[in-house]
Amino acid sequence: MRCQVRTSDRTLFDGDAVMVVARSALGDFAVMARHAPLLAVLDAGPLRVKTDREELLFAVRSGLLRVLEDRVMVLAEAAIPADEVDLASLEVRMAETESALALALKKQDLLRERAYLRAQKRTKERHG
Repeated sequence: MRCQVRTSDRTLFDGDAVMVVARSALGDFAVMARHAPLLAVLDAGPLRVKTDREELLFAVRSGLLRVLEDRVMVLAEAAIPADEVDLASLEVRMAETESALALALKKQDLLRERAYLRAQKRTKERHG
């Protein structure tokens, strides 16, 4: 099946895949060839794209996954390949986010940022 993973500023993957594993509010799910049409809202977490030769891993903040006619399109609000995650700078950003969270009036935005940072860390540590 054809698969594309995109953010507003970059295409992270465009090619053939045998399986895509993503996370929604209801948990992880997989899409394979000839899957029924689907539109899913993605939560912060790992996105795995398995090809014939490798498994590519991305940390996703949120987004949409659409399956239509043996094509999978992931439109992510923010995403990063696991091999581009820098754990040292990530730890600094997480600490900054935690401090700001304690003082912030807009806690919801910071909670989403913290969830995305944690997703990057989990993705890198478990799969990267």
